[in-house]
Amino acid sequence: MPASVKDVAALAGVSASTVSNFLNHPHVLSERTRDRVQRAVEQLGYVPNESARQLRAGEGRTIALILLDAWLPYFNELSRGVEDVTREGGWSLFFSNSNRDAAQELRNIDMFEAHRARGIVIYPLGDVVPRLEGLAERGIRSVVIGPQHGATAVGSVPFDDRGGGRLAGEHLLAIGRRRIAFVGDPSTVSQTADRRAGLINAVGDERVRTVPARGLTIDAGMAAAEELLALPAAERPDALFAANDMLAIGALTVLLRAGVSVPGDIAIVGFDDVDQAHQTVVPLTTVRQPGYEIGRAAASALLRQLEDPTSPAPAVTPFAAELVVRASTAG
Repeated sequence: MPASVKDVAALAGVSASTVSNFLNHPHVLSERTRDRVQRAVEQLGYVPNESARQLRAGEGRTIALILLDAWLPYFNELSRGVEDVTREGGWSLFFSNSNRDAAQELRNIDMFEAHRARGIVIYPLGDVVPRLEGLAERGIRSVVIGPQHGATAVGSVPFDDRGGGRLAGEHLLAIGRRRIAFVGDPSTVSQTADRRAGLINAVGDERVRTVPARGLTIDAGMAAAEELLALPAAERPDALFAANDMLAIGALTVLLRAGVSVPGDIAIVGFDDVDQAHQTVVPLTTVRQPGYEIGRAAASALLRQLEDPTSPAPAVTPFAAELVVRASTAG
C-alpha cells in the first residue's frame, strides 16, 4: 500500500497535522521539523494524493478529453493542443476513447462525471449536447468540437466539414472528374455525413457513389479500394474522396499496387492533412483541418467557462476548411 500521512508522521515522530503543514504551509514549521518530515517522506516514498486534497477543498482541477477514435493520427494533434493549454493553466487532463461507439461515448461522460471532472472537451460521435446540458446544470462545463449547436450552456468549436467536402468536389470537377467515389460511412459519424453532403452539394448526387467503410483506418480504405477494383472498368470512378486521410492512404496503396495510375486513372482527395498525407509515394491532396489549433481553441474556451461559471459558453469563430493540392490530383 502507498505510504499515508499517518505513516510519515509516525516515522518523523510528529503529528499528522504537522505533516499536513509541511505539505501545504511549510513556512509555519521550524527548519528542524521540516528536515525530519522531509527525511520521512523520502524514506517512505510518500506521494501526496492531490486528487483527494482537491476534492476535500472542493476545487478539483481535472479536465476530461473524450475522442471519437483516439488511435487516428489527427487526434494526436488535437490532443496535443488541448494538453498544452491545460498544462499551461495548471489543470490535469485525462483522456478516453469512444472508439466510434455511441454507447461507450455516453459511458465515458458518465465516468468523468462520477470522478468529478470540472470540464469536458469532446469530439463526439453522436448528439451528446442534451447530456452535456444536464452536466452544465450540475456545474460541469463542456466544449464540443465539430458539429455546431445552439446550446448556450455548452461551448462549441465548429469546423466547416460541409465546406471541406464542397472544396474537394469543386476541385475534382475543375480537373475534369465526373464519377466520384465517396469512401466513408455517413451513417455512423456526423462529420462524415457532413463531408459527403458538401461533396454532393458541389458535384450533384448523380455523380457520387458512396462506398461505406468499416472504420476510418488504412485497412478500411484498402478494403474500399478493393471493392472499387472489382467493378467493371467502365463503372469505376475517375476520382475518390475519402472521409479522412487514413482511408485515402489505404485506397491509394491498393490502387498503386494494382497498377492504377494516380491521378491519371483515379484522382484522390483525403481529409485532415495529417503528417502522413505529404509522405506517401504519391503525396495526397487533402482538406486541411488544423487539429492542434482546434484543440487549443477548445481547451481555451473551456477554461474561460471554468474561470467564470456564470458566463454563457463562449462563441468561437468556426474554423474554415482549406484545400491543400498535391500530386494525387495535380499530377
